This record gives sequence, C-alpha cells and structure tokens, in this order.
Amino acid sequence: MKIKRSLALGLAGVMASVALAGCGAPANEDGKIRLQIGGWPPESETATVATYNGYKEALETLRPDVTVVPVTGNFSDEKNFAMKAAAKMLPTTYTTHFTEVQKTIRNGYAYDITDILKERGLLDALNPVLLETVKGSDGKVYAFPERTYVMGLSLNKKLFEQAGLVNEDGTVKAPDTYEQLAEYAKIIKDKTGKAGIAFCTANNCGGWHFMNIAWSYGVEFMKQREDGTWEATFNTPEAVAALQYIKDLKWKYDVLPSDTVIDQQTGFKLIAIDEAAMFISSPAQGIVSKFGMDPMNYAQAKVPAGPAGRFAQMGGGVYMFSNTATKEEVEAAFDWLKVMGLAEPNLDDAATAAKEATYKADLEEKGVVFPMAPIPVWSAPERVAKEEELNAKYCNVDKKNFASYMDMSDVTIKPEEPVACQQLYAVLDGCIQEVITNKDADCAALIAKACNDFQVNHLDKN
Repeated sequence: MKIKRSLALGLAGVMASVALAGCGAPANEDGKIRLQIGGWPPESETATVATYNGYKEALETLRPDVTVVPVTGNFSDEKNFAMKAAAKMLPTTYTTHFTEVQKTIRNGYAYDITDILKERGLLDALNPVLLETVKGSDGKVYAFPERTYVMGLSLNKKLFEQAGLVNEDGTVKAPDTYEQLAEYAKIIKDKTGKAGIAFCTANNCGGWHFMNIAWSYGVEFMKQREDGTWEATFNTPEAVAALQYIKDLKWKYDVLPSDTVIDQQTGFKLIAIDEAAMFISSPAQGIVSKFGMDPMNYAQAKVPAGPAGRFAQMGGGVYMFSNTATKEEVEAAFDWLKVMGLAEPNLDDAATAAKEATYKADLEEKGVVFPMAPIPVWSAPERVAKEEELNAKYCNVDKKNFASYMDMSDVTIKPEEPVACQQLYAVLDGCIQEVITNKDADCAALIAKACNDFQVNHLDKN
C-alpha cells in the first residue's frame, strides 16, 4: 500500500470509534505488549515508510498498551527466514508467499490462528478456497490471506492494434490457445518489429510462469507417496513438449526479446514501453505506476489453453505469526491488520477509509486501479459488495479490455505446487535459460536432469 502520511494519519480519527479486541491484555515485562511487525519498508521507500508510521501511530493511539516495533527484512527469502526461525527471532507477524506456508507449518514455526479468526468473525468471512491453502494437516489455520492473484496475459493494446489484431469493438483479439499465441506473436513481430511476447528466465520467475504452460500440457510436477514423502514426477513427454514450446518461441517463431535475462520487472517494463506485446502475469500495478504505461493501453486476458486445457496459477501473499508469540501479541497483530483495513469482515468505516485512501493514492501517483480480482480474499457478501462498489468508483482502465480475464468460467485455477515450490521454479529457470540461449538444447535431457535435481536436492531434503 502506498497511502501518503496525511491519509494514513487520518485513519486514526476514523478508527477511534472502533472497538479493537485484546485491550487490557497482559503486558510484557516493560509494561507494554511489544508488537514486532516484520517486512517494515526500508528508509529508502519514504512514502511507504510514512504509511506504516501512520498505521503505527493509529494503533498506539487506540492501544496504549502496545508498542509497535518495526522489523525490516524479507521473510519470504528462504535463507533469511530459516536463520531467523532457528534462532527464535521471527517477528510477531510478517508477510510471505502462499508457497511458504506449508513448509513453515511442517517445521513448527507457525502460530495456530484458528480460534482468533473464529472469535473475530473472520473465519466464516474469508474465501474457503484460500483457507484450504493455509491449513495444516491438522485442519487448523496458520496464515491470514492478504491478497491474491490469478495468472493471465498482460497485453499491450497499441501493439495489437498496429498488428491488426483487434475485434470490431476495438478490444484486443487475445489468443485463445498457446498455439494461437505463437501465431499472434509472430504477426506482431513481423508487423511492428517488437517482441510478440516476453518470457521470464531469471529469479525464479521463469519457472513460475512456465508452470501455467506446463499444466496446460498435462504435466504433474509432484505427488505424495504413502509414507508422506514427495516424488518429482515431471520427467514426462508432456513436460518435454511444454519446454519445446518455449524453445520454439525463440528459434522457430523468433518472437522473444533479444535480452535473454528477463525477470518480472523487466517483463513489466517491456510491456509498458511498447517493446513487447504479451507477458504472462496477473494485472500488475507497476506496469503503469513504475514504468508509465497509459492505463487505457493496458489489456488483460485469461491464460490460453493447451492440449490438456486452460490452467491458471493462483497465489498471493499471507500474514503469518511467530510460533514463539503469545496470544496477546498475536491479538495485537490482528488489531494492526484491522487498522490497515485488512482484518475487517464487514468493511466498516475504518476499513473503507483505508481502502479508499489506497485507491486515491494510487491514482494520485499515476497508478492504476484494476477491476476486482477473480479470486477475492473475502466471501462475506457485504464486504464483497462494498469492495465492488469502491472499485467501480476508482477503476481507471477500460473494463472491456479486461473482459476476457474476468471470465474464469473455463479456467482451472490451481494453487502453487505444495512442496519446495520456489526451488522448483529455480530448477526450471535453468531449463528455460538453456533452450533460449542454445539452439541445440535437448529438451528431454534438460527435463530429465531437472526432475532428478529437484528430487535429490530438494524433495529428498524437505
């Protein structure tokens, strides 16, 4: 969130009337509950720091028994997290990816928040699909969903128009299949000289994006054995065919950018500056706010279909809580989330103010407000209705350009792989880098080696 300080501080007055749970809870030795907030933005991110300071001031005004302690650092980084967790130095709450939840639970580092969710009326208000991804084998809930995404295709409408790939109503003629994607990418490259599609190769993003294509070819990446261990299962003709598709984008169709090292931010930039027409991604704020794309030039389509169907990856971010925290500290952490407008099932005045301020700040900073996510965090009808009303007020893209993406009726939405997912992405990055840089790369050999490496170096050690 990028709420300016004046907006964030203004929330304190609105929330003064909100009764927060946990007031009067037992204090620590210093007389106050020390609430450690992980992932506090670095000083260089001045606007975001001001936002967080505003939340800090608001909570400490409402909860004088709480002292907010900022903790910087990335707790979704595996090495940093493992070091902090082993030393019992995890902050009270921190954000991480959905992919890290199950490993954190298995290793005993997660706090069971089931009862707190029930007591606050949150459990039944959250999307049950998301809750299933943050439960342990004991059926308990160990993470609070913050945001979700569903993968699709981000499109540069200008390049599609220049290539003649538009419908009669002026909307983008989005590719329906991966085969058609390659054909459209070739037309765009031939008519505009720009890359038809940018595809990630680095920083785990290549494997992450490849997952959607591979599933559409029928790939199963892993399965759990009867003894509870996991087996890598992607040394298959389907995986080879999916990797061959990426190789063909480079060597058969010649529709990829000349740069062979592309991470997510590079892909966003290429779309924004009219250097690439397509990029596998959920709707991305940064394409507009960071790289200056005209929101009206931004279109979003659902993922194309492959031989086995149409599959899109669902993911996002969650808040987790340290296993060494007390219940009073975790209660204070939920009050923090409430101040942020995140832990409020009915989108009350405080949460509405927070969300509306976020939208206003996005627009003031030349950002973008997209249509509602296809997989919302909340299922509570009242909250969903209010969010839709707010979104309609501030959305600044042409919704016709997002119609394909918003129709998920024929899309199979899958969560990220359950075990060592980030490591799997890294292994697949290597395969993608090789087929893009080596015309003679052997896709079958690469997949066989990657499957074995993932098994030996990651699944066997998990």
